[in-house]
Amino acid sequence: MVMKGKRKFTKSLIRPIFNALIGLIMLLSFAIGTVGYFEFSNALKEQYAEIANGISKYIASEIDAATLDGYLESKTGDEEYDKVCRLLQHTADAEDCKVIYVAKVHTDTKEREYVYNVVSKTSGYTPYAIGHRDNASEGVLNAYSSILNGESDTQNLMYTREGYTTSVYPVKDNGGDVTAIVGVVKDMTLLNKAKSSYVIQVSLIEVAIAVISGIVWVIYMRHRIVMPIRQVSQASLNMVEHLEDGTSPEIIVKKDDEIRDLADCFSDMYREIGEYISKLKTITAEKERIGAELDVAAKIQTSMLPCIFPPFPDRKDFDIYASMDAAKEVGGDFYDFYMLGRDHLAITVADVSGKGIPAAMFMMRAKTLIKSFVESGKSVDETFSLTNEALCENNTAGMFLTAWFGILNLNSGELVFVNAGHNPPLIKRASGEYEYLRVKPNFILAGMEGTKYRRNTLTLNPGDRLFVYTDGVTEAMTSEGKLYGEDGLRQTLNACKGEGCENICKSTLKSIVTFAGGAPQSDDITMLSLNYNYRKNGEGIELYPDRSSIETVHAYAEKFVEGKNISPKVANKLYIAIDEIYSNVVYYSGATKAEMAISLGEDRVTLKFKDNGKPFNPLEAPEPDITLSSQDREVGGLGIFMVKKTCIDLRYSYENGCNQVTVSYAL
Repeated sequence: MVMKGKRKFTKSLIRPIFNALIGLIMLLSFAIGTVGYFEFSNALKEQYAEIANGISKYIASEIDAATLDGYLESKTGDEEYDKVCRLLQHTADAEDCKVIYVAKVHTDTKEREYVYNVVSKTSGYTPYAIGHRDNASEGVLNAYSSILNGESDTQNLMYTREGYTTSVYPVKDNGGDVTAIVGVVKDMTLLNKAKSSYVIQVSLIEVAIAVISGIVWVIYMRHRIVMPIRQVSQASLNMVEHLEDGTSPEIIVKKDDEIRDLADCFSDMYREIGEYISKLKTITAEKERIGAELDVAAKIQTSMLPCIFPPFPDRKDFDIYASMDAAKEVGGDFYDFYMLGRDHLAITVADVSGKGIPAAMFMMRAKTLIKSFVESGKSVDETFSLTNEALCENNTAGMFLTAWFGILNLNSGELVFVNAGHNPPLIKRASGEYEYLRVKPNFILAGMEGTKYRRNTLTLNPGDRLFVYTDGVTEAMTSEGKLYGEDGLRQTLNACKGEGCENICKSTLKSIVTFAGGAPQSDDITMLSLNYNYRKNGEGIELYPDRSSIETVHAYAEKFVEGKNISPKVANKLYIAIDEIYSNVVYYSGATKAEMAISLGEDRVTLKFKDNGKPFNPLEAPEPDITLSSQDREVGGLGIFMVKKTCIDLRYSYENGCNQVTVSYAL
């Protein structure tokens, strides 16, 4: 009896001791994390102070104390002053300093009088002019007093909550007297981020310790408390082999009525699960069959849409990109584009009523009809009239579609289009913003037999852009029912109007997804973006002189050189001339129109440039001193100089408000 009582007493002590040990481990981990946090913060503060002090010492060494009074008296700087300002500005931006200043401290008025004052680009502050005065803080006055008393040259003022530290260092004259101070305000935002990161890491470690301790505690408690139900657990391992025949495993519980009741419940549950799994197998097999068919249908639909980009890699006169994101496995939207001959591009964007397999089948029929009619030589309006008649036949499901279809003459820029109840596309002129191209739409396709369709015409100029879409874009909505809308689309396009066609579509889709905020996609989203880069103009091309057009003119020149009797050496000279002369047009002329032509004669090849920018004669450009090293020579002028020296003829004229430059190279 005595031994049995001792064992019982020992067992009763195990659980409290174990729980106390777990609590002690968690308490120690918290204490270690807290101490480490303060040590880590202090170390970072010291590092920031050392960096700021080093910057202030460096700045003080670059300041000529003898010039400060002169700047304050004249309130103006000179070339040396500007040089120092550039040094301070570079240091402020490179070292992430909010403010760097050099000022005289007037202890009688407790003011600072600034000689130099610069702020970093990210600070949001405005620099003070020469001679500006403000009240010196108590910390700055105390630091200045300590410097004068000879306690220490370097004084550091730490403002952790405000996120910066200020280092003060004296500027001394040749006699060793303090004439001014250098103040460096170093941004300490990264300190707070580092502390936050440290807190997160320590918290994760403590959570891990807590989880591990909890797991150990659970294992211990399970071993001590759950032993009576192990018989039920062991029997449940045999559940799988009983599920197929719907029987329940035999569970033998020798004691404890509650556990026996639990065992009976498990037996009933096993039997019911077996019956449910049998039914579920049949349902799952059917769903897998339907899912496989939908997957095949989606692949077939995707394969019918142009999906290789760039689709015409040899064409530089236009860029095009399109995408279709279905709301279900297959969708009713579609886009299409293809060449009609060498100089015409056909574009289609359409939206079929409904979704799923019926809409996809109707979509494929409509797409095939439109393409077959237009390739047979029909105009855009005739194509839609014939397509409408064909779709209305045997349309027992009452399906219809809206569509926008256009043909672009790549030589003239003429765009002939027809709109069958579709959303208005957006057009961006070369130097403007995206605006909706609103014309009176025709009736939908497959809506009524005998419908006649009107066509519209507009002219695209080099640099113009077109964006066609379906209503899944503008009707995308949040879970609260707020629509993305036409204004949202126009703002998004204008925000990325300088990007390529692919980036425009992807940025728009990303904007829509962000706007929806996790709300399910309610309709197919289809977009097509077209950039019209240039049109042919006699022997050359006409284009809008933006940065992307530089690549276009180079590609045009390379295409011209191909197959011609032009040596690589002469070709390289042509490319250099194009790069130098046309780049000046793009970056400096302010032109909105430009032309480039290449002609090949018996003994020479000639480049002609024309733009409506401000007058600039490359013949009058000062020649660089090529005897100097690249470090000593002034930037600019070398490219034009190379063109002059390598060509056999270079001419310039300004006629009818246009610069005209002609340069020839011997073959």
